[in-house]
Amino acid sequence: MKQQLMVFPDIYSEPAARSQADVEKVSAFGWAAKAKLWDRPKDADITLVSSQKRFEPFWNIKASREIKFEFKTTYAIKAANTNALTTTVLGQTLDFPSSKAMVLSGSEYCEKRVELSEFFHGLKTTSLNKTPAEYVAKYNSQVAENEADLALIPPEVTAALIAQEIRKRLMEPVDASNIISDELAVHELTLYYRPVYAFEYAWRDKRGVVEIDALTGNVNREGNMLANLAKGMMTRENLFDVGAELANALIPGGSVIVKLVNVATKPTGTDPH
Repeated sequence: MKQQLMVFPDIYSEPAARSQADVEKVSAFGWAAKAKLWDRPKDADITLVSSQKRFEPFWNIKASREIKFEFKTTYAIKAANTNALTTTVLGQTLDFPSSKAMVLSGSEYCEKRVELSEFFHGLKTTSLNKTPAEYVAKYNSQVAENEADLALIPPEVTAALIAQEIRKRLMEPVDASNIISDELAVHELTLYYRPVYAFEYAWRDKRGVVEIDALTGNVNREGNMLANLAKGMMTRENLFDVGAELANALIPGGSVIVKLVNVATKPTGTDPH
């Protein structure tokens, strides 16, 4: 299974993000504070107390299912000419007049392949203003070379949860008389990280957070200062120590063979030895 850890470089720098957050800081204290004409926050009374740059996760998984099976059926055949008394089929002459239909029993050998590429949010609540697929389509990402230097948010949606969802989507019943082989293969698992700036402001005894998406510039006026920043803690090994976990989640309890194709945890272009 090809495993990749990808990050998106900033489009909006920290100074640009802070400038945008300062414009929106009054809104960080809610619409009610802003609506009070007699007691609304003033720019001079609002102070920046903390800020953080973090990377929030989402997943992409590519998988397939290949089934080989036998389908037993019957074929009803009628003579083409209304005057027919007998019919010769495959060298055999049969009492098969035009007034009757001949029923043949048969067995069809079948192969079916289903491929799937799906994106999943890495956090159970997220401020994404685009879908993960839209981020990947529009913005360039790169292989994370020094992930220990980045403030990575650990995914709340685990590889095992993703595997269960993939299994549901791929393991649809097949109309078969006999399953010859059934293989579910995971080809790629990619963990993407997008940059987010968060700015915490104080006004009197209240705190408010403005988040700026460093790719789109989108503003979230109801942001959070996430406490579980993992700078220096999240490594490629513990982010992708999912081989057995993923396989166990994929096995549906039947005779399906699960493959984690081409296991590799090194960045592209790195010698695995």
